[in-house]
Amino acid sequence: MARKIDHEERKNRIVSESLRLFGQLGYDAVNFGMIADACKISRTLLYAYFKDKRAIFNEAIDKATSRIEAKYSEIVHSRHSADAKLRQICITVLSILFDYRDFVCVISDYLGRLRRLGETPITYIKRHTIGLKRIMHSLIIEAKRRGEYDPSINPTRAIALLYSQFEATAVRITTTGGADLSEAVDRTNAILAVMRAPDAPARLFN
Repeated sequence: MARKIDHEERKNRIVSESLRLFGQLGYDAVNFGMIADACKISRTLLYAYFKDKRAIFNEAIDKATSRIEAKYSEIVHSRHSADAKLRQICITVLSILFDYRDFVCVISDYLGRLRRLGETPITYIKRHTIGLKRIMHSLIIEAKRRGEYDPSINPTRAIALLYSQFEATAVRITTTGGADLSEAVDRTNAILAVMRAPDAPARLFN
């Protein structure tokens, strides 16, 4: 009896193999034939799953951002303080940049390509960025309300400062390779420490 084909499993394998090739060779250097060979399927069969390599890349971004957003939701709905939640969100972002550095390099390369062509960044990336900033904004507001953060803190400016750490880390990863996770976390924690209310008791930050 013939083995039943798991189409979702095959689709995930195509995405995985494509990202591996994108990371090794760069987005522009990879073609459909190379992806088909890596997956040990014909190009005709590959077209049955994806119309082009951009569709594969969009699928990868969609799956990745969905998993990350699920992690954010888990943190936000935990019983910790708003400050602890924001710290965990920041550490999660930084950890993802390091754990998936090849993927980060591919995204950077791809976004650079879109800019050169005058095209708009894909929806998933924009949505993720906006969603992350909204979560951070709500946590800062909550921390101010609970007396964890200085009431004079401007959430928009604070987010811009924190986000600059994410961007600087991503640049180091994709260009020099000299980024260090512990240093990135320390810099981010230093920013959050400055935001704390001077007289807030330590118990508020657990």
